[in-house]
Amino acid sequence: GKTFTMEGPNIDDPELMGITPRMISNVFDLIASASANLEFTVKVSMVEIYLERIRDLLDINKANLTVHEDNIRGVYIEDVTEEYVTDASEVTALMKKGASLRTTMSTDMNEQSSRSHSIFIMDVRQRD
Repeated sequence: GKTFTMEGPNIDDPELMGITPRMISNVFDLIASASANLEFTVKVSMVEIYLERIRDLLDINKANLTVHEDNIRGVYIEDVTEEYVTDASEVTALMKKGASLRTTMSTDMNEQSSRSHSIFIMDVRQRD
């Protein structure tokens, strides 16, 4: 399924991790190999869409969030939690936290099938 492909069966195992954990490791490898005169900030958010509502998976008190668009920020989710991170292990910990709060339900095919769509957002900024 989608969660298996994106997260993998084990996000800590380099052989079993999915696309998202691999991308996260790659981003931090590229930051580490960048020129010393460049400065990077990285922040992440994680939300789920369930029954047409957006819920913050890093702060369970934030539910029914709204999507907005403007000329400066582009498309964004108002009031979503944005956690600043410095390495892949911090991102992995936040992904685990978010995944544990997703809406799930048992189905005939999968004991812990997700009933929602999760969105993982990673914002990387570079300054000279």
